[in-house]
Amino acid sequence: MRIIVVIIRFMNTHKPPASAAAIAARPVVQSQQLLGGQRQIVIEHHGERYVLRETSQGKLILTK
Repeated sequence: MRIIVVIIRFMNTHKPPASAAAIAARPVVQSQQLLGGQRQIVIEHHGERYVLRETSQGKLILTK
């Protein structure tokens, strides 16, 4: 009988969550202000274009 042992190493690449105080101190923009009554808008960031759209379930999706 042969036993093969496989070791998988996971690197923790996630940042720790921000504190509640740090989150509260950030500026807030309402999605209605960004969308302006539209279902989707194009956002340009560092020369790249992204589409921010609202789904039929009211969620937001940002795609490149």
